[in-house]
Amino acid sequence: MGRGFNVRVIDNLSSGSIRNIERWLGYPRFTFLRGDLLRPEDIAKVIKDCKVVYHLAANPEVRTSYTSPDTHFQENVLATYNLLEVVRKTGKINTLVFTSSSTVYGEAVKIPTSEDYAPLEPISVYGATKLACEALITSYAHMYGFRAVIYRLANVIGPRSQRGVIHDLVQKLKGNPKELEVLGNGEQRKSYLYVDDCVRALLLGGQGFRR
Repeated sequence: MGRGFNVRVIDNLSSGSIRNIERWLGYPRFTFLRGDLLRPEDIAKVIKDCKVVYHLAANPEVRTSYTSPDTHFQENVLATYNLLEVVRKTGKINTLVFTSSSTVYGEAVKIPTSEDYAPLEPISVYGATKLACEALITSYAHMYGFRAVIYRLANVIGPRSQRGVIHDLVQKLKGNPKELEVLGNGEQRKSYLYVDDCVRALLLGGQGFRR
């Protein structure tokens, strides 16, 4: 908004909080719709006259794959299909930016993993749905003439993080600052991306579209 753009947000608030964006409510260039990508009519309302779509919506709980794979299919694949169909029918979107996941690689042998790594063999339903979304988006982009940018993110962290290893370690230290339990041999490593850097990268991906 500070760059002169009008911003619309759709969220069903199933895992987020309106408090995270309340400072923008009432701002003339910002519109919030409490809606769901499983309802195409909600999508049509929010992307009307838009040029760029940032598709960040998904069910991020990898563990849900074991108990409710249908949830990941509905909230990841079907939601993405609904969005793409509305984009296709409106014909006004120039750029779609999608947040995929490093889980599409599965148990990659090469670390760090390059974008052209193959084969892509996800080991969770979550990873499989993200890969399916990538395929849908790239096919729609080629067929219907809009630009698609896909980010395979891994372990984004920030002050509002409520899950993951870093969150768990911080909570343990709050409970007992003198002792920290670390699983494994203590020599394992993991890549993390701070949320501010992630946002800058996403904004960069959305640049270059036609007004």
